[in-house]
Amino acid sequence: MDNSLHIGKLSFYWRMTDKPNFPKNPVPDFVDFSFDFMEQYQLLIQTRNEQTWEYLETIYRENYNVGYLQEGHDLAERYGNDFLEFINESINKYNPNTKRIYEIGAGGCYILNKLKKSGFDVAAIDPSPIAIKKGEELGIEVIPEFFPSKEKIPTSDLIIHYDVLEHVSDPVDFLRKHKLSLNKGGMILVAVPDCTSYIESGDISMILHEHLNYFDKESLTNVFEAAGFKVFNVAKANYGGVLYCVAGINDSDNWVPQGGTDKYSAFKASYEKLNRRVADFIKEASIEGNSLGCYIPLRELPYLSIHSITSKVRFFDDNKGIYGQYFDGFNTPIENFDDLINNPVSHLLILSSAFGERIKGKVLKSIPEDKITIFTLHDLL
Repeated sequence: MDNSLHIGKLSFYWRMTDKPNFPKNPVPDFVDFSFDFMEQYQLLIQTRNEQTWEYLETIYRENYNVGYLQEGHDLAERYGNDFLEFINESINKYNPNTKRIYEIGAGGCYILNKLKKSGFDVAAIDPSPIAIKKGEELGIEVIPEFFPSKEKIPTSDLIIHYDVLEHVSDPVDFLRKHKLSLNKGGMILVAVPDCTSYIESGDISMILHEHLNYFDKESLTNVFEAAGFKVFNVAKANYGGVLYCVAGINDSDNWVPQGGTDKYSAFKASYEKLNRRVADFIKEASIEGNSLGCYIPLRELPYLSIHSITSKVRFFDDNKGIYGQYFDGFNTPIENFDDLINNPVSHLLILSSAFGERIKGKVLKSIPEDKITIFTLHDLL
């Protein structure tokens, strides 16, 4: 069976700028994207592409950080505190003797700084100039490399990473290498985007070129077990669309590869159906006299890209940190809720599974239903 699903050239999102395409984008604004399926793990993946990987390596070394777990980011406290709560609960339940914590891909060192203040001995590995600089400011050791490091790293009781596992080409091999850096009884604790609802509905709003793997609970568990870990818990985050997983080393190798492509076949069929619905909505919004808006536009960029909509669309987001900024390839500044209320669009597309219905309700409190047509993912399905 052919497991490939070609989507098309999609927006290569990795930053936002104060002016359109300034400074100049070091990678193309739009890059080809396809899906494949790793049947043994029941894992939906981005088709491995050497050219895309070269682009990713280019942006990972840029002096820029798109992660929100850094001081001053509008979302850091809500996402970060929820992750910290899961870390503390897991330590107390599964390894209360934890002393040293090591983070892969520390970003702005937000989590490590909180853990350091709680009394843990912390360190990180991250090639990003921002992570290195923040580490120096906060007194946190940051090895400026990709994992696994060429240097010998002191073993830890807990290895954590947030929004990392979805970025690696071989997640099973990546996790196996963690064992060399763990003390006896040590654990791994990770956070990844929860793609469960997107896979079930065929929704490509989850796509980012940076994300090579698209996890649900089943595939995340399979990947950990295939790497030789015993999964203690896989849980949905209390805030946002995130999956947490905590696991310890499994002394017995008893994992059995999975089989069947029913999940992938259902995803492809659902994608084709949902894409037609989105296309119809965009077409209706393009009729003379109508206007199209996208709320949390990062979710709509894949659909806008494949339908060649790069202008005559407005973007709205509640994140104060990106107000007035631009996505590469789109000459549309980010507006906020007040801008929408003061100058409404006729058609509003909201494809956030976590916040879509909440945003819709908020908008309809200020704009009468007969003045605006709103389609959320729930409506489209």
